[in-house]
Amino acid sequence: MSPLYAGAARVKLDPPAGLAMLGYGNRVGRNRGVHDELAAQALVLSDGANKVAIVGVDLLAIGARIADDIRQRVAASTDIPADSILVCATHTHSAPAFNIFATPRADAKPAEGRDLEWERVLPTKITSAIVQANDNLEPATLRAATAQFTLGTNRRLIRPHRQVQTAANRSGPADSEVVAFGAYRPSGAPIAFLMNYPCHGVVLCEDNLLYSRDWPGFAMDEIETASASASAGGSRPISIFIQGATGNIDPRSRGNFEVAEDHGRAMGRAAFDALAQAPSIADARIAARRVPLNLKLKDLTDELALARDCAAQTKASLDSHRGGDGYQLKRLRDHHAQSLAALAALEALEEQSRRDRRVDITRHELATAMHLATVGGLSIVGIPGELFVELGLEIRANPHFAHSFIAGYCNDLIGYIPTRAAYAEGGYEIDTARIAAGCGEMIVDTALAALAAMRA
Repeated sequence: MSPLYAGAARVKLDPPAGLAMLGYGNRVGRNRGVHDELAAQALVLSDGANKVAIVGVDLLAIGARIADDIRQRVAASTDIPADSILVCATHTHSAPAFNIFATPRADAKPAEGRDLEWERVLPTKITSAIVQANDNLEPATLRAATAQFTLGTNRRLIRPHRQVQTAANRSGPADSEVVAFGAYRPSGAPIAFLMNYPCHGVVLCEDNLLYSRDWPGFAMDEIETASASASAGGSRPISIFIQGATGNIDPRSRGNFEVAEDHGRAMGRAAFDALAQAPSIADARIAARRVPLNLKLKDLTDELALARDCAAQTKASLDSHRGGDGYQLKRLRDHHAQSLAALAALEALEEQSRRDRRVDITRHELATAMHLATVGGLSIVGIPGELFVELGLEIRANPHFAHSFIAGYCNDLIGYIPTRAAYAEGGYEIDTARIAAGCGEMIVDTALAALAAMRA
């Protein structure tokens, strides 16, 4: 039986009040306070020879440059290799606005709705959580389990004439299991929990102006409270939530904090009860691997040409109007505004690629990576974006590991990673995706091959 050591820590992020908030393009107003505190929750595991660190950060996302900075800082001050560190955003849509792709330079100009000083210290806070967790290592055993949980529902509703609407599609693919593991002291008292389930953090809607972890926060609170109650006199454990393959999954019911709490606590309790019945894992050998990904970008040439032609035609119709200020003029203005909006969206995608340091313009490829970690019969597959649930289920069904966790928003953000079939259907995720059809399946194949090699 391999020895196992575990350490955990939590560091509050403390964003200032009054910032703009990420997650909804049509949100009106700035933050008005804190409902529940945002934090970085870290877990470090060691088998005596190898280590892995997983940190769940209560933010919308973290880009590669910031994640790399955090990982390099941790590697410089501990014996945890940078490639063995998974920095995962919980993807709450009730978090502050900041530049997720780069930490502001010292000479950066003030930005509306943001606090650049807070953004500059953010990597330090996340680094501190991992370093503290490493300092807290102690002998441990591990248990893993799955439990039924069905908050998520597919959000790509196929309407007549094959139009895709962003709405609940309860007959579409979704995941019905929470996967969890717990690290326990020899006394049986828990040190930390990790829970994994795919569902956007959007129970709270555009009208919420309070910082919150959304429903995953209540899941973390519930499993910690239940564990503290079960362990009389024991210290409260630290729980970590990592999002799964949530690209096309939303909550089946949304609304206010009461709804978020009901769902979150149901998941936390289900995970706690399942782990209480699970046996300890004998094999705790640890391995980690970084797997480079070079993903083809969508070719927007034809779409841009069509969008420019549409904009030119609607402008010509508007310019030729001679009927006064009546309904016809309003209609022509609406048509032209729609054409300009469609063109602007495509041009924004094109501009992203021109400015993105990860993009090779000549090869028309985006360079990123997935990060994998294994602990005995457990695997964690870190995906640098929003993987569609069908692809996540394929990875989870691999024959090499008894329990596989899909860690979305891990060490980077490249946007949506749809299935090949979804590209033919269209819809919001396809319109905003940057990578070409087939990249999702390539990521699955790469992950399965890596898992097979690591298990062998």
